[in-house]
Amino acid sequence: MQRRDFLKTSLSVAALSSLPASSLAKGSEWVNDQLTDDWPIARLKDSENNSIDFNGDDINRPHDAFWNIDGYIEKKGGEPKSFSEDLDVVIVGGGIAGLSTAYYLRDKKIALLEMDFKLGGNSKGEQYKNSVYSTGAAYLVEPDQTAPLGSLLTELGIWDKARRESSDHTTVLYNNKFTSPFWKGATDKAAADNFNRVFKRLAEIGAEADFDYNGELAKSVDHLNFEQWLTKEFGDVHKHLLEYFQLYGWSSFCGSTDELSAYQYLGFICAETGTLMAYPGGNAYVAHKMAQRIRKEAGDKSLRAGSIVLRVTTEGDSAVILYEDAMGALKKIRAKQVVMACQKFVAKRLLPQMPKDQADAITMLPYRAYLVGNILTKKNFQSPSYELYCLKGQVPPSPTPMKRGDRSFTDICFGTWAQEEKVDHSVLTLYHGIPYDGARQFLFNPASHDKYKAKYLQDVEPILQTMNLGMNDVHGIRLTRWGHALPLSRAGLIQDGLPQKASESINGIIHFANQDNWMNPCFETAHHCAIEVATKIKG
Repeated sequence: MQRRDFLKTSLSVAALSSLPASSLAKGSEWVNDQLTDDWPIARLKDSENNSIDFNGDDINRPHDAFWNIDGYIEKKGGEPKSFSEDLDVVIVGGGIAGLSTAYYLRDKKIALLEMDFKLGGNSKGEQYKNSVYSTGAAYLVEPDQTAPLGSLLTELGIWDKARRESSDHTTVLYNNKFTSPFWKGATDKAAADNFNRVFKRLAEIGAEADFDYNGELAKSVDHLNFEQWLTKEFGDVHKHLLEYFQLYGWSSFCGSTDELSAYQYLGFICAETGTLMAYPGGNAYVAHKMAQRIRKEAGDKSLRAGSIVLRVTTEGDSAVILYEDAMGALKKIRAKQVVMACQKFVAKRLLPQMPKDQADAITMLPYRAYLVGNILTKKNFQSPSYELYCLKGQVPPSPTPMKRGDRSFTDICFGTWAQEEKVDHSVLTLYHGIPYDGARQFLFNPASHDKYKAKYLQDVEPILQTMNLGMNDVHGIRLTRWGHALPLSRAGLIQDGLPQKASESINGIIHFANQDNWMNPCFETAHHCAIEVATKIKG
């Protein structure tokens, strides 16, 4: 399923805009009341307004274990001889896919094992004083309230807790000015018809097309890259639209329009013709609500952060899961079913019984790196919109490792927008998808943190000036690194069948649920894959 499948809404824009402010999530009050040590939102000290190294991925512990798993097990004293427990389902990975799977299986005896010491995957955030902001996945596109995701948000009691913004208010930064509405040609009013024509067609496709992965749209355009599809559909397209599409591809997919699947890209960009919804802390807010319900109904031990899985095998009609718990002790669980909710390249290392053709398919799946910068200001301000892309009036070429280009972040989310800026420190969240292979190797360089920090501060200065702020108004900047954040939605992958082969169940016991089941990097896909596997397990 694509993002667009969940969007057909019966609630009007007028009704959305009239939601009383008191119904919105309160942000810092919610965090202070509900935050636990393993939760996706990290509570910072007042002195931690600047990061001294990247947050995000913990690269040390998993790399130490996964490069030589047998040696690591031996070093830890060897595999335990007895089982510590028998369960119905073990879920490996505590991101959105894992939490969603646990949520739908919370009536069973379950354990979710997450190697990081905080849940949430890349849906994490931070709280600085009373400001709550995302360090990863930031927003949802509004689903129909009766669709699966809409039903989830309703069940969790948070459907009306998000702040919303429709595409009528899409704002960009152009010539160092906030310019809106972009889709109606605000950056070049003489060419408004060109913008309207493209927007209208995208909205039509989103409303009418079948976005099922086995549907006609996938069969007809997955092999095309989005640039080819644009030319085929429209001929000449205004350069501001082409620039926007290129930046959108970098931010949403870590890929350029000349390599991304037209089918996958359309599933995203058509969603942007609707309404977005944002919570304090981004998607970590939804993850928290799921985990709260899971722990309440499945027990405190149902979610186990700091637990690194080392091996998963099948024996007869059950699975054996060997893992190291948060205290460093090796333990062994027997379970009827296992859901690998981690990324496939990790799962492959943990599954010695995986068929060779499946492992080979996983080897061919591409992933890319992502950086997020959060700039804290000394005072609050009123943001012009939730998100804006930074346009220069020129279409940037597709980067390569040898020609990386001169752009850093592509877009800005106003991190405390969902709190209506009722905070002591407003936040600008800078998104920097790195759209070429091998970038994560550069990010391991000890000098990378300070290099990107200086670059972001340099590039954000004109934006601050647009808001009547200067560098003296910056209270701090914090950087987050995601080394393998996004599966790349490369043209032709779906039709070639690689993700499908990579996601096949093993011996009817080990299943897969992750956004890379379909190489489609969004909350909606992770959630949908969780529903599919939970339905299969429930029979």
